[in-house]
Amino acid sequence: MVSRSRHLVSIAVVLMLAAGCSTPEDPTGVAGAEPVEEVATTAPTTEAPCRPRYEPMPTARAPEPTPAGLLMLSESVYYCVDQAILVDFPASAAVAREAAAAAAGVEGPLLAFAGPADLGPLSAELERLGIEEVLTVEPSAELTAALGQLAADLQIGSTVMTAPTVTTSGSTGPTTTAPATVDEPAESSAVSPSPPDTTGPVPPDQTTAGSTEPGSTSTEPTGSPTTAAPTPTTSAPTTVVTYAAPAGLAAAGDDGPVVVVGIDDPVAAYLLAPAVAAGGGEVIAADLADTDALRSRIAGRAAVPTGGATPTVQWQVALAASDTELFGGGTRVFPDRRIVAYYGNPMTFRLGLLGETDPARAVERVTERAALYQGDGLPPAQPGFEIIATVASTSAGDDGNYSNEMDLEVLRPWIEAALANDVMVILDLQPGRTDFLTQAQLYEEFLRLPNVGLALDPEWRLEPDQRHLRQIGRVTAEEINSVVDYLAELVRQETLPPKILILHQFKSQMLPDRELIRTPPELAVVVHVDGQGSLGSKYGTWAAMLDAPVGPDQQLWWAWKNFIDEDFPTATPGQVNAVEPLPVIVTYQ
Repeated sequence: MVSRSRHLVSIAVVLMLAAGCSTPEDPTGVAGAEPVEEVATTAPTTEAPCRPRYEPMPTARAPEPTPAGLLMLSESVYYCVDQAILVDFPASAAVAREAAAAAAGVEGPLLAFAGPADLGPLSAELERLGIEEVLTVEPSAELTAALGQLAADLQIGSTVMTAPTVTTSGSTGPTTTAPATVDEPAESSAVSPSPPDTTGPVPPDQTTAGSTEPGSTSTEPTGSPTTAAPTPTTSAPTTVVTYAAPAGLAAAGDDGPVVVVGIDDPVAAYLLAPAVAAGGGEVIAADLADTDALRSRIAGRAAVPTGGATPTVQWQVALAASDTELFGGGTRVFPDRRIVAYYGNPMTFRLGLLGETDPARAVERVTERAALYQGDGLPPAQPGFEIIATVASTSAGDDGNYSNEMDLEVLRPWIEAALANDVMVILDLQPGRTDFLTQAQLYEEFLRLPNVGLALDPEWRLEPDQRHLRQIGRVTAEEINSVVDYLAELVRQETLPPKILILHQFKSQMLPDRELIRTPPELAVVVHVDGQGSLGSKYGTWAAMLDAPVGPDQQLWWAWKNFIDEDFPTATPGQVNAVEPLPVIVTYQ
């Protein structure tokens, strides 16, 4: 098979000779006249000269940095080009970078070869494009053989280029820009075995308005924040940017699509860059966890993750492309903000500060309280409500679960007043003998909103034969993970910012396998230390909860609770701000 231009010229010559037509060198049309080269080069043709043509990159399907994906992109974007680049798949970052630069230089597609099965599709695409020459970078023996076969079948040339040495940074690929600081929370890590538990606060009876909370105090080991074992902090690690678009790519249009790859996958970025750029878009490699930074890069343009992206990556890119944000701006919950919240139930003042007044006055009071936590060098403090949506009860009730579920219409005025005044909302569950997921689903209407989170209180989770006030409850990671998965799916479905999930804990046994709890990017998982009593006792409880095992992949945040009547004295904002790590949530009950 020959290339398109030569093929058409040959047909033209044959037809002219068969018809005995005249040429400039043979004006008489004598049969048997010897044709010369000029005849062939000036023969009429039915096809216009081949000039590179491009179509906009389709966004119906996300491009994949695979041989099949690159073929799809080429078929969608390129028409009538002279040269193509072909590399082994998978490729190294250095080879992929050089191949992308070469493709940009010749205005041709970058294609990949993984094995003999790719020969047929590659041959068809090279023929469709009218390719005259295939360039390659440091081909393997298998690719070299494949090039020879393609060259013979298509009667095209091939050229081997040598990739330059590229400086690498760790194992993530070539470093092409200066290090960039990514402000994200460091991972938590366990530092020592959990200390033995001692007697914690006795749970109050939360059944009747006339009940009173006992005045007993927490007797967890005493200490101070400065003597606690090393703990997670909010310091920002440094991430090295590993991709920069090769020179020579077409300038992206203001409305061209953006293809997003993870910052640790420069090979994918290089492989996709030429075709995406030819189609009017651009490829960026970004820290997908930093949605706000990604949003500034996308700037309102259509954005798609690479093919095969996980649901989490698809959500991160969709969130960055949206205009949804949290109160105070941005999409990252912590450490960009702190929350100072009032805790309680609208039906009674016995359960906390929220029940002491109406929604409007509660908004005013908690906003004033949050202002006390503002300080130089500290994240902005935002007001919040932690509303007990299901209340532990000493009676079984009609459903037999020892938990009173608040009607949505009882909670609605509080949630609407909060959200109308930039007050974060957290719905607290005390499930009794039912499970947390069953109760969480009752409030899905509210959980589908931004700025509404969830809190799980294991203290009030009963086994089938247990009753409140006879023991302190517990919950397994398996049950919590069912809620984690449920909330993460809601976040993805609604393209929400990460949702807060609070886990209340003042004894290790309340979360016996805490290290197995999943903490996906869709959630900001917070351990809320609920110890009460003297300040020294509370410091000890804080240290003990931090010392409990933490999984290697967990990202946990930490919250502090002030009991207005049970703590003596109640910690001041300055004392809370001095706790390490800095509590991201402070609640008042």
